Amino acid sequence: MNMRNLQAVTASSKHVVADSHFYFRGCFSLSDAGRVKVKILATSWFEAWLDGAWLTEGPARFDLAYPEYETFELEPGPGEHILSMHVHYEGVATRLLEQDVPLFVYASVEVEGEPLEIQWNYLPLEAYRKTDRRINCVLGWVEWCNTEKLPVQWMTSGFDCSSWFKAVPLVLPVTEFKALEIGNIQHIRKEPKVVGEGNLVNMSMFTHDPTAGFISRHLDDNEFPAQGRWMRFDLGKVRLGRPEISITAPAGTVVQVAYCEFLNNGRVSPYISSAGGDVNTCNLDHFVLRGGEQTLKPLHPKGGRFMEVHIIGDPGTIKDVEVSFEERVYFGEQFEGSFSCSDDLLNRIWAVGVETLRSCSEDAITDNPTRERGQWLGDAVGAGMDILAVSYADMHPLKRGLLQAAQCMGDDGMIPAIFPGIRAFLPSFSIQWVFAIPHYFEVSGDFHTLEKLYSSAVANIRYFDGDLSEDGLCMNPIRWNFIDWGYRGSSTGFRDEDEHYAEMDPALSLFYLKALQALVRWSALLGKEDDTVQWEHEEAEFRIKMQTFFHQVDGKASGWEKIGYHSAALALGSGLLENPESRAACVEYIKRHMLSCFPNSSLAPQLHDPTVEDSQLITPFFAHHVFPVLIEAGEMDFVLKQFRICWGWSLKEGLTTWPEVFDKRWSHCHQWSGCPTWILSRYVLGLHPRFDLGKNHYVLKPDPGNLDSAEGVIPVPYCSDTISVSWKRTAEGISYQLKTSEPIWLHLSFGNEPVQVFSEYKILLGTKTCVEDYLVGK
Repeated sequence: MNMRNLQAVTASSKHVVADSHFYFRGCFSLSDAGRVKVKILATSWFEAWLDGAWLTEGPARFDLAYPEYETFELEPGPGEHILSMHVHYEGVATRLLEQDVPLFVYASVEVEGEPLEIQWNYLPLEAYRKTDRRINCVLGWVEWCNTEKLPVQWMTSGFDCSSWFKAVPLVLPVTEFKALEIGNIQHIRKEPKVVGEGNLVNMSMFTHDPTAGFISRHLDDNEFPAQGRWMRFDLGKVRLGRPEISITAPAGTVVQVAYCEFLNNGRVSPYISSAGGDVNTCNLDHFVLRGGEQTLKPLHPKGGRFMEVHIIGDPGTIKDVEVSFEERVYFGEQFEGSFSCSDDLLNRIWAVGVETLRSCSEDAITDNPTRERGQWLGDAVGAGMDILAVSYADMHPLKRGLLQAAQCMGDDGMIPAIFPGIRAFLPSFSIQWVFAIPHYFEVSGDFHTLEKLYSSAVANIRYFDGDLSEDGLCMNPIRWNFIDWGYRGSSTGFRDEDEHYAEMDPALSLFYLKALQALVRWSALLGKEDDTVQWEHEEAEFRIKMQTFFHQVDGKASGWEKIGYHSAALALGSGLLENPESRAACVEYIKRHMLSCFPNSSLAPQLHDPTVEDSQLITPFFAHHVFPVLIEAGEMDFVLKQFRICWGWSLKEGLTTWPEVFDKRWSHCHQWSGCPTWILSRYVLGLHPRFDLGKNHYVLKPDPGNLDSAEGVIPVPYCSDTISVSWKRTAEGISYQLKTSEPIWLHLSFGNEPVQVFSEYKILLGTKTCVEDYLVGK
């Protein structure tokens, strides 16, 4: 079948069923040497090679109306060439793709802009068994492969594929395919640490229940004859990727690899501990060897910190086993931002935040590399955006997520909370997306995205018109009204009987007020004067509702107990509390509440699973909203102490990435828990990006707290420039120094006009904690 002009191809419908693997071969010829442009996209998951040289894996998740291909500039030379692809059609909805995305291969090889003819053939792979077992309910299928049935050297030009099937042209409901606008995913080879090995005894029919079969094996059991070998590895932290196993063993030997984030009674369990719960979860790969020397590598990346390899066969015939791990990650091991201060514990906490972000980065900023790989808005518009801004200059994966949210908007205008695969709509996340876009412009200067998403923001906020009441914004009984884990309504979907709320919720209402305030600024930035007037009117009306509600607080800390921790923190940052006594009482209540909660208090209730709803809880996620307003209220020392206690608790427990909540029974890798990283960089170093004021504009406002010194590097977004900051306490005050590789503008509280800095800026600050309060000299 000859294909031109970026046509997609597929397999015959008789071969396309859920959990089917295919090899595709595309043959093309070049008459001359020179550069060619190769464009590639396939579904559901694929791996591609050119003439046997590996190119990529994917796809980058997409909505079917907006597919994006990867591009490669290559010089393959004259002659015949083979574009080879291993494609797994999942046929089910996952966090990455919707179920209605068909099997297709979309490729083009261009010379000077002209596409070449490609002849496509495919082979359905009988080597892969359909087990009816998925990694979990939001990810794809377990790989169960008999490698004896795989064709050998199928990527070479001399391979005879005459018995293969001709690919079928496919018309997709897409006007055009576009180039993927993020950088290349990195694939970093890691040598995992061996933490255990020995002989095993098989105690179950592992083909019947792979998870139970794996867990039930006896390791180092001398009661029965050994039936194989096992090896356990520590990857150092939770990572997403694929193992590569070299082995020499007889045909029929079975190799299973299981992955987990934490050990269960010292063992790796392929059962994923998930918030939703899934009795059939199976984070495992299975191979049957063809015999002799062989290298095994699964198609799909999977997440975990620990990896256990079980080799079932005569131990005396299993030889030369070598195991490595190829990490799939967007951001490199070399941080572009940095932070260090006089407190080594805070330095460790800062770095773990970046490492957690890295583990949750691929084609998107995800919630977790193991349980979901989901692109949740709460991860991007929460701490993730700010952690990224202080650690790396390339914000493309996050930007793509903000845009993709609008592409996946519901017919009613609501922005989804998770997309583009299995979708869910959470009111609080949809509202937070509105004020996240102007904030993204503040930290990035990306005006085009600000312009592009405005109409979607208007449609999204209009969706909530039906939930407005006389006293605020009501919870929607048909939605998951998630504010935070442990908050009222957070357990919806996790209990046998859910409670559905429809009354006004103060925390949701305060998020809504913040969205209206953002729309005032947003429309003004775009020069939409009429819109600005309208948003100012709506904001003023809604503000009155909130002021009326908060009049019930009597100005004492005890009064805030009726309001609650989440609403108190959001109110403190809303501008509603004009009375100093009320603000002070609010701050006192928030601090007292936090100190009463675990891990500050070992006697406090713990958030042991998603069914827990309790007022005496704090989470690392919501701390992103709490700590900045406490710092603005003069509580930096309290915040730093909370970093040391709460995030220090995670480090003492042996974690190397941040847990989802302050409880080890949940996921051990959630970048939304890393707010200390961006807070240390931005508040302690004192450089706040304000690109809404102009390109390379920053507000200088350090808050050193009780630290003696600090230094660090801030990457300038979307470029190679950086800003270095250092300060140290002296007898005269704080000696502050800034160096920049690109001219910047500094906004100082004691001057009307910004100061332009071409390369270096020095200032001596007094002994108080806020720039507004002092200026000794410069």
